[in-house]
Formats: sequence, C-alpha cells, structure tokens
Amino acid sequence: MARRPQEVTIRRIIACLGPGCASPQAIARLALDMDAELLGLFIEDTELLRFAALPFAAEVGPEGAAPRRVDVASVERALRSQAEALRRALGESLDPAAHAWTFRVTRATPASAVEAALSESRPPALLLPPGARLLAERRTIRLSQLDPAALRAFLGESRPLVVLPE
Repeated sequence: MARRPQEVTIRRIIACLGPGCASPQAIARLALDMDAELLGLFIEDTELLRFAALPFAAEVGPEGAAPRRVDVASVERALRSQAEALRRALGESLDPAAHAWTFRVTRATPASAVEAALSESRPPALLLPPGARLLAERRTIRLSQLDPAALRAFLGESRPLVVLPE
C-alpha cells in the first residue's frame, strides 16, 4: 500500500531577500496565507565585499560597456539602500500587530546566514533562497541532512525548501 504524504504545517518562512528575489509583497502574501511567521533575511555577502576590495574589481553598468572601478564603500551603500527598500516593502504588506514578522540584515556568506536562521527556530520551516520562484516545486529535507555543502547546493537551486525536524 502506498504511503500517503504527511501534511506539514509550516511555522516559519525564511525568505532570503535581495536583488532578483520574488516580490516582497508576494512573500508577505504567502506568509499570510500560510499563517507562518516571516523572517526577511537580507544578506550582505562577505564574498561580494571581499571582491569589491580587490584592486582589479570592476563592474559594467547598464548604461555603457565601459568597466567602472568598484569600491567597498559604494557596494555597502548600495546594499544598505536595497535592504531598506525591501524592509519598507515588507512593512507596507504586513502589519506587525496582526502578523509576526521580522527583517534582519546580516553580513555573512549566504549559507552561514541561513544556517544561523534555521538554528534559531524549530522546523518545519520554508526556506526561500535568493531568486526563489514561489510557485516552483518545493524540495523537502530533514534538518539532520542539511550539512553546509548541501545547504550551499540548495541555495544555488533557487527552489523553495521545506526543512523538517529530525
């Protein structure tokens, strides 16, 4: 006899927010629909900042093909501006008096920031990696199977991940 899928109630959504993420309004709607606490996690990627500090770091902007020098201060300003815009968008979509949500800015690698966020709460949790498509098929994994290498791989897939308890 085939096993029936077990119904899982998601208690917390950890949404990695940044450029290219699903709209904050859609993420807020998902949290409301699932009646789950939302943690909006904006990660200032230490690898990006380390790259910006290199003497040859450059970017090519949308207005031209000429490379421009990148410096850490301008990258930090851009990250702060993006984080504030995302926090404001979530705040306009969620009332803190009516729904539990927080927004956090952390400077770390994406995997270590997500690992820390997962360790703060008991699963089941829904993890929305950077660039996750909200309607994509969700993968499911037990917390004990989520070692650092597996977590990095899942973050790169841009698919929602349901993290179950042991």
